Amino acid sequence: MKLPFKINDRERRVLVIGAVIAALILIYRVSGWYGDINNDVRDLTEAKTMMLQKQQRNISEIDLLASKLEKFRTNAVKQNRALLKGDKPPVAAAELQSIVKGMLSDLNVEMRSERTLSTKDMGYYLGVPVEIGFISDTEKLKSLLYRLKRYSLLLHVSELKVRVTNINNPVNTYVTLVITGFIKKPSDGASAGKG
Repeated sequence: MKLPFKINDRERRVLVIGAVIAALILIYRVSGWYGDINNDVRDLTEAKTMMLQKQQRNISEIDLLASKLEKFRTNAVKQNRALLKGDKPPVAAAELQSIVKGMLSDLNVEMRSERTLSTKDMGYYLGVPVEIGFISDTEKLKSLLYRLKRYSLLLHVSELKVRVTNINNPVNTYVTLVITGFIKKPSDGASAGKG
């Protein structure tokens, strides 16, 4: 390469060394920028990859979540079938008394007393307790308790009092049962709309 002016060997060496140093500085700077950009791109790629993997897991869990939701719905329907049919506590208490009367008449036991107790708040449900009094022998009492347990509706014996009517001949006992059935708790919007 021919320059329009004359330079001696010493100046040429300085220029070549300067050009090499400038090239090395430029290469160092470019490699630093490239390394920073490469690290940023790698970090961004890793973050995007992790986000995509999480999204893929979420998408793959949709079927699992859908099956869990279907099981929950089936379970909720099954539990709702186990509730008393009345939507108000007095109606549900009358139904519960009718159920217990039917069971007692099947066992040839006469109901002596019945009364509805105040409802109990149990979260999403209301407990409707009914107190029943009757005279029975232990075999019929056992049979009644078994029928209550096996009944298709959810019934809970929350209290059982047994008194012997004749101490000398303890065949018959006076039994007082508190049986609780359950209804759905009326929603606040439904009760406000009716009132």
